[in-house]
Amino acid sequence: MPGRDHPPCHDPSEQLARLRRVCRQRSVSVYRDQALYLQILRDELLSATRQALYRLISDVDPLRFRELSETARQGFHAAVDSLVQRCSVLLTVEQLRLLVDQMRQENRRRQARASRGMLEQLAKQSEAGEEAADTAPRQEASGSIELSLASPLDSDQPFRPITGPQEQERSETADADSSADPADLDVLRSLFQLAGEALDHPSPDPTVSTYPVHPREDRDSGLLPSQPDALGLWMEGFDQAMDRRLRNLSHAVNVQLLRSGLASTLLPVTLLEAVLRGQMETQPAASNLLRLHLPIAVGEMEQGMDVLCLLLRTSELEFDSHRLRRVRRRLREHQQEVHTMVRQQRHWERRCLDREALSHWQSPSEPKLPPENGD
Repeated sequence: MPGRDHPPCHDPSEQLARLRRVCRQRSVSVYRDQALYLQILRDELLSATRQALYRLISDVDPLRFRELSETARQGFHAAVDSLVQRCSVLLTVEQLRLLVDQMRQENRRRQARASRGMLEQLAKQSEAGEEAADTAPRQEASGSIELSLASPLDSDQPFRPITGPQEQERSETADADSSADPADLDVLRSLFQLAGEALDHPSPDPTVSTYPVHPREDRDSGLLPSQPDALGLWMEGFDQAMDRRLRNLSHAVNVQLLRSGLASTLLPVTLLEAVLRGQMETQPAASNLLRLHLPIAVGEMEQGMDVLCLLLRTSELEFDSHRLRRVRRRLREHQQEVHTMVRQQRHWERRCLDREALSHWQSPSEPKLPPENGD
């Protein structure tokens, strides 16, 4: 019967509630392993940074460091230790969660700027097309008849050849294409405008975060999300936020190398980010070092120059630390389990929507009739 309740094993609401309970238990384990990973990373970050700097200075020019005074050496080491300490304070689960929210807000603003730029470009093209249409001479419609009392032989205009059916079809097709351009531009303009408005105006509900909707008590408790899709997004953002922290630390140490005279070049943050995303080809280098070949002619080096700098990466830190590798293995297992729960969540959410649509279809709401006179 349509109104009969589903068994618990097939009830979508019950299955979603069960997934939420399982995910809440899984989130506790994920939080514990992520906190342990960050603790090990904080303990080993200073020694890994010093080891990478030693290899960098030895590879570039060891005499530069020897030529520094004792005060300059101590100042350099103190500056590097201070930078690592400041970065270590920010390597916590709570701080990384705040950074994930900031990064997603940056992505939304970047998408909004891109949509506005596309909208302005389309508006300029539309205005240019309208001006060209206004300045162009008016052409008569195809097949129109011109009535005049003067004889056509007295006209100075030459007779136009009679076009064949194929040429006439081609001209009509071209006219149709040219007339459809403004409409297409209007449609694209409206789409980009709607997208820009949606990105510029976030949801006013304060309980809505950058993660998918999940119960309010999970946010208040300070733990990770209890919904599988939200937990999966957080685990992806966790690695991205950690890479951002290490990238900023690497850039700050490279700036300190340049100030101390131990380096002659400085790569911008955009290049470091491109390397982390795999968008640039790198040369072989020691662990946590980056070697790039820049095709820039500088002085006698017409074939370009090689730049060596510091770039701390979690993959290379894990390669040098068995403790990090062991925790990373557990985090990968958590991620696989969460992906499985996400597929199950989407399946039961579709079942829930199907059941709701079926109930509305089988029991449509009847319109209320107005009361009769005299009632």
